[in-house]
Amino acid sequence: MKPVLLESTDYHDLRSTWFRASHEPGLFVVEGRSDIVQHELQKLSMHWQDQAIHLVLDDAYHTLPFIYQLNPVHPIDDLVACKNALLRFHRAGWAPGPRKWILVEVVSGLHPADLGAIHHLLYRQKLKDVSVLLFFHQYPVRVNLPQHVSRLAISLVRDTPEQTRRLLNEQLRIAGRHDEAEEENSQGKAQTEATLHNKSEAQFQRKVQRKALALYNRLAWVLLSKSDNRQRYKACFRFFSQNSIFQQLSVAQQAILWFELGQLLTKTGDDYVAARECYAHARAVLEHEELNEVYRIGKEAALDNGEALIEMQEGHISRAIELEKRAGMRIRELPPGPDRHVFQIQTALNIAGLQIRAGLLMDAETTLLAAEKLCTGAYSGWLGHILQLKMSVYQQLGEQELEYKMLIQVLRMKTGSIPSKLLQRSIELAGVLIQQGEEERAAEVYRLLIAGLPATHLKQIRLIRQALSGLGTESPVAAATQQQLTLKLELQLDTWEQFKHWHEGRESGWAIHS
Repeated sequence: MKPVLLESTDYHDLRSTWFRASHEPGLFVVEGRSDIVQHELQKLSMHWQDQAIHLVLDDAYHTLPFIYQLNPVHPIDDLVACKNALLRFHRAGWAPGPRKWILVEVVSGLHPADLGAIHHLLYRQKLKDVSVLLFFHQYPVRVNLPQHVSRLAISLVRDTPEQTRRLLNEQLRIAGRHDEAEEENSQGKAQTEATLHNKSEAQFQRKVQRKALALYNRLAWVLLSKSDNRQRYKACFRFFSQNSIFQQLSVAQQAILWFELGQLLTKTGDDYVAARECYAHARAVLEHEELNEVYRIGKEAALDNGEALIEMQEGHISRAIELEKRAGMRIRELPPGPDRHVFQIQTALNIAGLQIRAGLLMDAETTLLAAEKLCTGAYSGWLGHILQLKMSVYQQLGEQELEYKMLIQVLRMKTGSIPSKLLQRSIELAGVLIQQGEEERAAEVYRLLIAGLPATHLKQIRLIRQALSGLGTESPVAAATQQQLTLKLELQLDTWEQFKHWHEGRESGWAIHS
């Protein structure tokens, strides 16, 4: 797959198709002179406005990775925020909202991690009506880069864990050296007493913040990096509890680290007593005057959720439900807005999940019905999660008809991905329907799976098509349509491989040229 040249008639024809209602979304690759690329991207951004997001990818260590640039707020200095952004992307993909066009200006080349993220969006997540437009500069040039791009955010995506660890150690050392240099500079200059006081106060605050951030990130790395040695969690607990250096962190940083440690101890199941102590420490820190009420309420609700998980794993489902309900009451104290709305939906899902585990199926149905009313407008993406839990309720109640209706509703939503658990249950339910002589209803499940699964599930799609054709319910026209869809997915994957091959040749050509 070769790129379309920006100044060619082919590009003008392609551009015309983008502006039509019948436009077929996908991957488009364009190449042109730097000044023309930048001008064209400005025009497209102005035309599509809030339907487009414009990203710039230059040298792999000069601009933020693709995943971070998709976020409205770029997490760049806080290791926990950076890790969470990466986890959210790999687990749930990207929520496009009103965006239908991802405009990517590629100044030099694409790092393998950026290629992987684009592949995820196009062929694993199957974003509905979203296109990725890659505009390559024809020759390497210098562009105006952001004044500060955090090395940490880049390293987490580009480097090995060992390289990131060394970077964090270096940042900790540099923070100390900066402090010494600032003290020497302030002593070596004759200044008025007031100016000296103000400057030294500002320098002191910068010094405290810089050291605190470097220390916080280094401690967070110990918690969040993968390791088979679980003793490090106990060592962290002792350090947080007993070492005065930990007190140099801001109140918010201390609370986050206590919370993360509590979560890790809970997930490993090693020490629930210590996990509860972590949450108790976090609650004590949250009482500090530095923190505003909204931040405190949000964190308190998160701690309720963390403790509920401990109770659930210990088999105390009723107590876990009480804690989740307490979290829900806290969330209602937040000011109206997107955060409160999302937290309310998430808490309802947590409560319903616990109620299902406890066998309180009618209570779970009531909880889910209330949550469903919250999933309107910008929050409609949450509806799929609620319907899947309702399926679980109806499955346990033996209400096959209701479960089938929920399944069809979920699959028709075309959310962009079908979780493996949902895929498995869909195939199981189709099998039950076939045994009951309901071939047409089973066929509807198969059709929706074929239409909804992304290209990376091509093997499963072929197997589902084979099962569908065996039912004898499809007309020749419908069978031909499904064949066309399969061929289209094969073409998408083949086109991607061709693009990667072209990009590799382009990269090696530049390396030789330089």
